[in-house]
Amino acid sequence: MSSREDLLRRIRDALVELPDDERVVPVPRASARHSSGAERGDLAELVDLFAERLAQHGAQLRRITAATIPDWVAAALREHGVRSVIAPDGLPGEWLAGWASEEGHRIVPDSPLATAAEAEEVDAVVTTCAAAAADVGVLVLDGGEGQSRRPSTLAPDCHVCVVRAEQIQPSLPEVMDRLDPRRQTIMVAGPSATADAVAPGVHGPRRLIVLVVERNR
Repeated sequence: MSSREDLLRRIRDALVELPDDERVVPVPRASARHSSGAERGDLAELVDLFAERLAQHGAQLRRITAATIPDWVAAALREHGVRSVIAPDGLPGEWLAGWASEEGHRIVPDSPLATAAEAEEVDAVVTTCAAAAADVGVLVLDGGEGQSRRPSTLAPDCHVCVVRAEQIQPSLPEVMDRLDPRRQTIMVAGPSATADAVAPGVHGPRRLIVLVVERNR
């Protein structure tokens, strides 16, 4: 079973296990193209729902501002004792500059020649994402700037992902509708689980830290 198939199974099983009154979750519709006060409120509700779903997956979420991204990335890496980080092409250099300046810390380029085994030897990966689905707490990467096109890049135990609040959509189908179908997508929803027990790291990072960037914080 591939990691994508495993994630889809987990989402399906989680929805089946929900009580009847929780299976249909009313989610607000928000668009980054508009900025009325009501829509900003809807976006805040989406972030709340996204945070709730991520917590169910065993992931952590922090709400931050754009100016504090480097500080929060560094804090997340230090908290988990990270010494080496994969930085995909297009990831803003300043996000890791402060952390990398500390003794013993190193940034590993996202080489297309690197194998999954080599990636697993690195402590963490820091990425952006293409979008996120609030109702199931899923991140979607499609190989854009700051994202790797190769699933092996996500092999390290710790994954720090920076998400713009405007990238969060109400549902996974709405996320997929906005993506280019010609691009390979990778879905991430926190520590993996087997059918009979929670087993972090089976098909994903053991630790997922999501930094949601909000304009008004």
